[in-house]
Amino acid sequence: MENSTDPIDGTCSVVISEDGMNAWITLSSPKNGGAEVNLEKVNKTLQDNGVTVNINQLVVEQTVYLKLWDHPHLVATGTEPEEGKDGFIEYFFPTVVDLMPVVESDDGKVDFRNLNLIHNVKKGELLAQRFPPEEGKTGQTVTGKVIYPPKVNTPVLVAGRDTVFDSSGVRLMAAKDGHACMSENKPSIISLYTVQHDVNFGVGNIDFVGNVQIKGDVKAGFSVRAGGDVEILGMVEAAQVYAEGNILIKNGIFGAGKCHLYAGGNIVAKYVENATLKALKDVIVNDSISRSHIKAGGKIKVNNYKGDIIGGHLEALEEITAGVFGSDLHVPTELELGIEPKFRQEYVELLAKFGEKKKSLLALEGYINEYKNYRENKKDISESYRRTMNERLRSYSGLRNDILALEENLKVFEDELAKLDHGTVKATQKVYPGVKVTIVKNTFEVEAELGRTMFIIDKGEVKPVPLRG
Repeated sequence: MENSTDPIDGTCSVVISEDGMNAWITLSSPKNGGAEVNLEKVNKTLQDNGVTVNINQLVVEQTVYLKLWDHPHLVATGTEPEEGKDGFIEYFFPTVVDLMPVVESDDGKVDFRNLNLIHNVKKGELLAQRFPPEEGKTGQTVTGKVIYPPKVNTPVLVAGRDTVFDSSGVRLMAAKDGHACMSENKPSIISLYTVQHDVNFGVGNIDFVGNVQIKGDVKAGFSVRAGGDVEILGMVEAAQVYAEGNILIKNGIFGAGKCHLYAGGNIVAKYVENATLKALKDVIVNDSISRSHIKAGGKIKVNNYKGDIIGGHLEALEEITAGVFGSDLHVPTELELGIEPKFRQEYVELLAKFGEKKKSLLALEGYINEYKNYRENKKDISESYRRTMNERLRSYSGLRNDILALEENLKVFEDELAKLDHGTVKATQKVYPGVKVTIVKNTFEVEAELGRTMFIIDKGEVKPVPLRG
């Protein structure tokens, strides 16, 4: 048996953190007259354990000479890597056109002259410039292992149609006069297609990748398609106009029930009569909307203070505003703020399916808990019961995945609904009977004439309140 009175020398132990960024030493005190650990021994122990970087020798010496025994002391710290900066591309032309007409006067008339739909450039103008990334700096653990910083992104600037790089290889220039825009995610120059008169039999249908300007009317039976914006200085009859950008009609739309307009941006017109419009952003009309079906991803606004909306079905996500809704003839006029019926039905069906899955999941959890209880209490389990539970466990896993997928889909719907937090339906003059206002899931039917009114949701119901100001 070892004699407990024998001298025991002091020792040095080294602990390195899991990430290798810190190292501690602990010196044990000597016993029964044993030798104290010396500085040379501590330094050798650090070296034997691979600690070679950023050693604080002062702390090591203090720990030894001040006899700071039996407690760990931090003696080395690694160097964190320094992140670099991603490269980037700077564009010198609008990459997104956000059309918003200017109201010229108190009566709500719109200035159609300065909408800046087209960004004209001259040959040799700078379109875009690529700036290189700044590389980060490596770090190091206390054992000398190199830690690399996150990789920086090097952007790619690709020349589009009628563009060219200068001698630097990082500056993209216009190779011709034209309209600068993003086409297929590349800076490009698109020439403006101009029709000097009406779109009719003398011109035929138009299908153009860029912007289109028509100095006359778009006659019944013809179509205009543009990869950019469409500007029509006349009017649109029973025709089709499709634009990936904005549609500007300086006069009106007389659709005769056969006119369809689609815009990836905004639609702006003087008036709209008996037509179908869809804009991913706003529909802005100067005078009136009658007997039309309109959908807007943003707002539907009649700018004229006394402008009216009579008949038809209008849907917007954010706002519907006009001077007058309906008429003294009680023409049915439907105003819907929020999600379209198909979207709403899908949402309701999705909620029902989610509820059913959750109910099934809870039932399975009951069976599983019962099974776990049997096993923990070492009760006899038959082979058939075991097989049944294995099937239930597999079903449980599948249900969990189904519920996660449903939750993701529901979040998409709920994000759309969240956009309605500040939505309004406003009449700055009056509202006639025959008008029906729906906000999300709730509907209010106007049965008596109202003055200046704003429709709001109050305790789950759509209610009209006086519009002040």
